[in-house]
Amino acid sequence: MADELAVGDFVVRQRKLKQNEVLKRTYDLVVAGLSWESRGPTAFASLKGLDAPLTLFKFMSRSEDVETAKIAQLEVFRKLRADLGVKELEASTDAEKNFASIKAWLQDLYAKAERPLSILLDVTCIPKTYVLYLIGLGFSDELIARMDCVYTPGKYDLVSGDAGAPPALTGPRSLLSEGEWHSRQIPYLEASEYIANDADLLVTLGGELGLSLPFIERFEPRRLGLICIEETSPSRDAPMLGSERMAYEELLREPNAIQVDIKLCDAVGVARHAVTFMESSIARGTTMMAIGSKPHAIGIALAALANPRVEVVCRTPASYRAVDVQASGDPMLYEIEDRFDPLTYLASR
Repeated sequence: MADELAVGDFVVRQRKLKQNEVLKRTYDLVVAGLSWESRGPTAFASLKGLDAPLTLFKFMSRSEDVETAKIAQLEVFRKLRADLGVKELEASTDAEKNFASIKAWLQDLYAKAERPLSILLDVTCIPKTYVLYLIGLGFSDELIARMDCVYTPGKYDLVSGDAGAPPALTGPRSLLSEGEWHSRQIPYLEASEYIANDADLLVTLGGELGLSLPFIERFEPRRLGLICIEETSPSRDAPMLGSERMAYEELLREPNAIQVDIKLCDAVGVARHAVTFMESSIARGTTMMAIGSKPHAIGIALAALANPRVEVVCRTPASYRAVDVQASGDPMLYEIEDRFDPLTYLASR
């Protein structure tokens, strides 16, 4: 993995975190997501010396079991930081209300600081929609000079079907989402002009290829770029369900389809490929679709900020499955800064 890349006005660096590492940067705020996934507190627990306030995003739970799991995880965070705060939000699928709430909250923090903020964001258990929104909002409105992100990779079951599902209900496998997918354009990561029927499409893919296929086909792109996770890529004959492989092969039959494999945690690699993809385009614009990993979404967000002809789209399911995801590797750190903001230089000293 490449470690550093300049993208437009921004620079991003990535590396693995060391156990009990003390970050040299100072932050105004640390943000993480409260979840049912046991990997949630892993990155925060591995860091030492963080003295910035911790805020946990808590999306409204859709069941008592999920709420119970979140409350239990809250106590784990309290053992790490007793003075934490919780920001209550609507259900994660209710993006419009949550966007407005998050924007007002971030604007208040900016007003109190009287300068752009330096934030450490744990993206592990925050849905991609909100990770993309925070990056777009923070840098576009100049509320943030620096946003460092941490991510703990998780272990997913990519080779088993839904246990106990009746044969009549089998079909595209739902790994973490439930119900029909709806596309959502991310505010602040929008193209400068609306592009109809004249755009290329670049997609980061994850483990729900059967559900991704009809979602992608709605866009009818001139050129289709696919970014698969290298460690589990179908092109490397990784074990996968038959229905998933059929969906993958169908995607490759799309006209002008191009596929690359990039490591799960390689945000820099995705950003670099996205820039190259745009530079080789003859279309009026590019739609980038974040379906894969959180680090891949970070790479797409940076490429979009650097080019006004790019729009970023995410999928919003009817709901998310409460499946526990355990940590599968060391947490990663992604340092994102505005190269031309004077406060960036002050923060690095």
